[in-house]
Amino acid sequence: MIIMRAQQSILSIMGNLPVTQPISEEFESPDDQQERELVERCQNGDAQAMEAIVRQYQTQVYNSAYGMLGNREDAQDLVQEVFLRVWEKIGQFQFKSRFSTWLYCIVRNQCINEKNRRKRHKTVPMEMDDTQAWTPVHFATPEREALLAEKRELLEIALGKLKEDYRTVLVLREIENLSYEELAEVLNCSLGRVKSRLHEARMALRQILKQLDR
Repeated sequence: MIIMRAQQSILSIMGNLPVTQPISEEFESPDDQQERELVERCQNGDAQAMEAIVRQYQTQVYNSAYGMLGNREDAQDLVQEVFLRVWEKIGQFQFKSRFSTWLYCIVRNQCINEKNRRKRHKTVPMEMDDTQAWTPVHFATPEREALLAEKRELLEIALGKLKEDYRTVLVLREIENLSYEELAEVLNCSLGRVKSRLHEARMALRQILKQLDR
């Protein structure tokens, strides 16, 4: 009964998730103690605590999923899958990292599963869905300059052309502002590899932008 209630609550909340508005740049992360209390309540079967987690993180999960998948409807569906997965697996969370880091690991894995499903069904190669605004925030790089110069469409096209690894690391770093340490955990690689991959991704994106802007 508790599981069904939580699932129904998650689906209800997801039904109200805005999918046609620009991504918000404002996000107040809960402090460590608040986060721990919510997670512990969820581990004890508190469906209301799960609802609070969904409301707290739904926009961030959607942003990440959309950035990785490039399709608004797929991202919307994946958000539901992610939080249902969280509810099923939250008892396994041991507080060895921030809950948000563990959550982004689930998002990434679910995105990989979705992409593998597409390959099995021989779907059309991924392209950015231009019906939904996708705006990375809080980074002063040539990509940000492109946005400020009203070249968001070019940026979206360029992101769609990036290798999956490059796109993922850019989404998690530039949209979700994960630290290098959190990226290393989510991507399951060394800190040095995270930094080099991020550098490579930025260089690749800049090169694509230059080609598109000719």
